[in-house]
Amino acid sequence: MFCYISTSLRSVICNIKPVLLYKTTGDKKVVLKKIKTFTTLQELNTRTHKTIKLKHALQSSTYKPDQQKQIDMQQKCIGCFPESIHLIIDNEQMCKPSNVSIDILIMIMSSPQNKLSRNAIRDTWLKHTKMNKGNIRYVFLLGESSVTNELEKENLKTNDIILGSFKDTYSNLTYKTLMSFQWAAKHCRNAQFVMKTDDDVYVHIPGLKRVIKENAKLLQTAVGGYCQQVANPVRDKESKWYASFESYPQTTYPGYCSGTGYVTSLNVVTHIVKISKVVPFFHLEDVYVALCIKKLGFSLHSINGFMLAYESDICKNHDNTLVTIHQVSVSMLRRIWEIPCTPN
Repeated sequence: MFCYISTSLRSVICNIKPVLLYKTTGDKKVVLKKIKTFTTLQELNTRTHKTIKLKHALQSSTYKPDQQKQIDMQQKCIGCFPESIHLIIDNEQMCKPSNVSIDILIMIMSSPQNKLSRNAIRDTWLKHTKMNKGNIRYVFLLGESSVTNELEKENLKTNDIILGSFKDTYSNLTYKTLMSFQWAAKHCRNAQFVMKTDDDVYVHIPGLKRVIKENAKLLQTAVGGYCQQVANPVRDKESKWYASFESYPQTTYPGYCSGTGYVTSLNVVTHIVKISKVVPFFHLEDVYVALCIKKLGFSLHSINGFMLAYESDICKNHDNTLVTIHQVSVSMLRRIWEIPCTPN
């Protein structure tokens, strides 16, 4: 296979033929083992039997290594997820015994350094889980970092951490989310519904139980929460949510449900794990989940009560219409939990 390549293009036209004839000039000879370095093609005579177009992102000096890796994942499907992301800590006993029905599995994405947040959550709204012995269970999901040894010590006391063998960064949130889905599909098959949330979120468990009950049938083929049916990629390189044209050339996303908190069924989670093998990696996890949902023919469903703001009136933070409050500090979380509601 020989290719004519122009460094001004972002594509490669290759001619595949059983017979290839070429001429050389002097000591110049075209050798193209890998599309990494290019030599000038002096003269080429071929019999063309088949022509294919192979997209190839040409790495320029302006690309950062992480950006190039992301582009490669998109275009070559490197990062279409394997059967199982390797776990350093798995806590596979969390949902046992397997013959006990679990109503809700809550999966909390946490940053390694946020031990105070994890402890505050354990001391407050996770009390509803009865120390992971009730019909609601939870796990914290993390990746590797400089404090991995401390996380292992923390887990010896709490037995509620799932630690994946990838770097814990914002751009790896998709890995963390898919890791959680894989873990649920493998180790918590007796769960009926699944919630994904973050460690800076207050979850009002009575409200969560209510919306799951009201949407139980719909959630068998949907993800529900604070959802946008249509959204546009952010092209501002300074933005946290920046998506380059190379990583996402389309003009719109297929919607998304905010990753700060959404609910679905184990059925949907299991199907996402299966379809993720053919859906190329994308670094924004809530968009990636939406891409999987679209490919499955499932839907995104807006549910009131998600991603509400913290209220100074404590009673409003206990209203049954509430499901989640985002960007809650440790002190705010403890205040919501510890100060009783005294209506006027």
